[in-house]
Amino acid sequence: MAEILGAPVNVTCDIFVQSMGSVKETTMDYIINVFFRQRWNDPRLSFTRFNETLTLDASVVGKIWVPDVFFVNEKGANFHDVTTANRMLRVDPTGTILYSTRLTLTLACPMNLYRFPMDRQQCGLKMESYGKTEADIMLHWKWTRPVEFDASVELPQFYVENIRTNRTVQNYNTGQYTRLTATFDLQRQMGFYLIQVYIPTMLIVILSWVSFWINIEAAPARVALGITTVLTMTTQGSAQGGDVKVSYVKAIDIWLAVCLLFVFAALIEFAAVNFMSRQDKNNDRRRQEKEEGEKSEDKNNDRRRQEKEEGEKSENGKVTPQRKEDYTTLRQRTWLHHVKNVSIKEEAPPSLDTKSEKCSGQQRPPPERERNKSMDRAKNLDRLSRGLFPLGFFLFNLMYWNTYLLLL
Repeated sequence: MAEILGAPVNVTCDIFVQSMGSVKETTMDYIINVFFRQRWNDPRLSFTRFNETLTLDASVVGKIWVPDVFFVNEKGANFHDVTTANRMLRVDPTGTILYSTRLTLTLACPMNLYRFPMDRQQCGLKMESYGKTEADIMLHWKWTRPVEFDASVELPQFYVENIRTNRTVQNYNTGQYTRLTATFDLQRQMGFYLIQVYIPTMLIVILSWVSFWINIEAAPARVALGITTVLTMTTQGSAQGGDVKVSYVKAIDIWLAVCLLFVFAALIEFAAVNFMSRQDKNNDRRRQEKEEGEKSEDKNNDRRRQEKEEGEKSENGKVTPQRKEDYTTLRQRTWLHHVKNVSIKEEAPPSLDTKSEKCSGQQRPPPERERNKSMDRAKNLDRLSRGLFPLGFFLFNLMYWNTYLLLL
């Protein structure tokens, strides 16, 4: 047609959005149902017999010239034919044509998910002439309200903040083509993720702190609570992390990782407390083993001293001839010998070690005091954790929400 008229055809476009939804992060696209309208002037179709606009049958579209407009970021599209082809063609007396068609489009929408689920996305609808350059067709947006939304349009996870339109020229090897772009600024609604992710994981972290108030001796209860919270957080992270698979870290990934770190740290804290509280038992066991060794060594020394004395008496010829003794006489001699050894030990001078301990004034504290010290250290760690864990989680929340809701 441009070859006939000698000038490019000006085609004015506008869109009425009937429905919009299914914005998918996994495939990075969205579905939109629109009425796509084009207006241009063809003097060959003008008439003067009457001054009325003619509405023609959709079958006439194939018999006249129409712009070859296509959607650049389209991944799939279909026309609607129920109950008849959803197309409209009107011609006014001056030859101005209005061509409207109903389309359902699946359009690509590259997304930046670093702030997911507190992200904003910009999804576009791009149109160009497929075979006609600027010398043949020039596309323009309608001067007023180029993109309209039906009042009932509501997206499940997003709401439309703004709609922007612009017109650019694209350079290809085959020439320059006019491109019309409508950009939808979408803000994600966090209600679903607050209910399903953030609040449950926050409660799980707080639940893990209950172990700090459970008695240290109740090891089964604290271990069961710690393992349960860790496994629950792991399951929650796996369920949410599998929905959106990207190669970089999202905001929700940071939240889940830190929550898992807190519940795991609570479990490790109990392991440290349990180890500290059992130190006194280990010390008692080692002390008992040492005392038993000392007693055994004293018995061996007494036996060797007795054998040595009996050997010396035998060499001096003071030993009486051996005779058969009854059981009573043998018990009496054994008891007298034991009393003699006890008296010798009592009269023995104090050893150097005992003197050094008395001189230095450093005596070993009783086992009960050491046991109390170990238990006190373990209880102090529990008391410290009761304050440090909530404080650390509060500071993390402060930085997290300020960063993703206010700063970015």
